[in-house]
Amino acid sequence: MNRVFQAGGAIPPDSPTYVEREADGVALLRVRQMEYVHIIVARQMGKTCLLRRLAAHLEPEGYLPVKIDLSRLAGMEMDQWYKALGGAIVDQIAPDAESSIVDQDSLYKFFIRVAQQRNSAHPIVVTLDEIDSTRLLDFSDGFFSTLRALYNDRADEPALREITFVMVGATDPRHLIKDPGLSPFNVGQEIRLEEFTSAETRRLTDNLALAGISASDDVHERIYGWTSGQPYLTQKVCATLEDWRVRRGTKQATVGLVDQAVQEGVLSAKANDSNLSHIRARLDEPAAFMAKAFLRRIFAGERIRFEPHGGADGRLAELYLIGVIKEGPNGNSVIRNRIYQEALKGFLAREVEMETDVDDLRKQIAIHRKNLSRLEERKARHGLDVPLKLPNEIDLEREEVARLVRALKELGHG
Repeated sequence: MNRVFQAGGAIPPDSPTYVEREADGVALLRVRQMEYVHIIVARQMGKTCLLRRLAAHLEPEGYLPVKIDLSRLAGMEMDQWYKALGGAIVDQIAPDAESSIVDQDSLYKFFIRVAQQRNSAHPIVVTLDEIDSTRLLDFSDGFFSTLRALYNDRADEPALREITFVMVGATDPRHLIKDPGLSPFNVGQEIRLEEFTSAETRRLTDNLALAGISASDDVHERIYGWTSGQPYLTQKVCATLEDWRVRRGTKQATVGLVDQAVQEGVLSAKANDSNLSHIRARLDEPAAFMAKAFLRRIFAGERIRFEPHGGADGRLAELYLIGVIKEGPNGNSVIRNRIYQEALKGFLAREVEMETDVDDLRKQIAIHRKNLSRLEERKARHGLDVPLKLPNEIDLEREEVARLVRALKELGHG
């Protein structure tokens, strides 16, 4: 028997547990208008489902959806990167043709040629998934500036209006290209994929009936009380109840059973939940040291204004994209849901002593100063032929050193 609920992986567009959010409608509307769109989303918030649903709507309407996973190109040198990108694009647009894309210039010319040759009744929608994988590329400025040029040149080449791009990732777009004047993100529609509302969550949990489980209003409200509509967690709790229906014959859900499903199916060490493991791993990264300090303050109830576009030196944006915070009803930063509060309680309780904090900061400063020195030496070796990305990397390292030094001073150590 096929299961109703699915915790992890993409939900099929025709699944009864796929719940459309406002973002689905906004994305579809903007793409139909051939606007550039960039979707900012944390992990396991339904991004892949939304993209599949978008393609399922567009294809019958005569659009040609082209999907590129940029993470598959990670680690390649520039020429190989463009060749792999070109091959993936051409395979979907003109399967019988051979790709001539080897750099940003040939990428631009390819789309010009395609726009001029294709029938305008079949506009092309190129989805660039995992755009955060380009962050460390020396040549990403050139790539994104090419997308911006294709948009700007619509005035002179109307056929380009039949090609648009959907850029998707868990990163602040400002980190991907240094010059805002060349950024495709400044001319597109930003869409943030958030949790289900209470009503949307109810549409999802109502499917417990399809799994043979009766549930009262109190049960539905309890699930939302734990997950706050986080898509993966809501599916996981319902999938656990469905599993008990199959293995234990449980036909009636209760508030107590929901609490038990959260504990056993998500929070317990035995569950080893992938979403919680990912969050803990991200927070344990050395670069997340200061973000974690802000998270402790939020967890303790301190009122910190929610600013996902760079507040607190970008640390709030970092926490938002990791997936642990959101905007509360009063405009302050809050932990995203009760499950995360419980999961992070012990994790954040490993509060280090002040001197350890100071030692860690000093170690981080030393690491970033070493990185800065290495990058400056690399720049000097290039002479006048400096890769576009290198000055940006140097600026980022300088900013990181400055932030850490400020944090050290806040702890009373110069």
